[in-house]
Amino acid sequence: MAHPIEDVTPDAIGAATTAQLDAGIDAWLHLAEALREPELSAQVRAAGEALVSSLAAGGKVLVAGNGGSAAIASHVAAEFIGKCIHDRAPLPAVNLAESLSSITAIGNDYGYEHVFDRGVRALARPGDVYVAMSTSGRSANIVQSVATAREMGVTTIAMTGLGGEPLRDAVDHLLVVPSVQTPRIQEVHMLWAHAWCEAVDVLSLRS
Repeated sequence: MAHPIEDVTPDAIGAATTAQLDAGIDAWLHLAEALREPELSAQVRAAGEALVSSLAAGGKVLVAGNGGSAAIASHVAAEFIGKCIHDRAPLPAVNLAESLSSITAIGNDYGYEHVFDRGVRALARPGDVYVAMSTSGRSANIVQSVATAREMGVTTIAMTGLGGEPLRDAVDHLLVVPSVQTPRIQEVHMLWAHAWCEAVDVLSLRS
């Protein structure tokens, strides 16, 4: 079987790259305004306050997502344990999607919808914060795990895109990116998480 882009010419590659880059920039020009909408800004701020307050009180941050969102979860956890923009003491954060052994074992033994639920049950404590990412808002393992976290007294933050509104009643803080494009949704999720990480680093300079 031929590779799907085996016969693509350099001109076609350049044209496709330019077109997608322009489309992404155009989408971000729209998003830049939409993300400043007062209600959404207030929701992001409230979620950030809950997260930072938990860390300040000795809690931990748990993060999870599937696919690209799992990569974002790893990035976010690393920046709390390490740093984002300023040196500071490490802060406790766990990416529930990090362990391939755990994911495959739990998925095989209990079903894929439980791969994050089991991690929440094992690691979360009342007062912790769980940040769950799902571009669709319909991922079964995210829906199950936020329900478990809430039952345990864990503050829940869900980041999703348009169509993920059904999670609204399932979490404490629902942040909806005003887009249906998966790449743009994930980029905004990273923007929001970076804002929280940077806020922690800036606040640490005051101590």
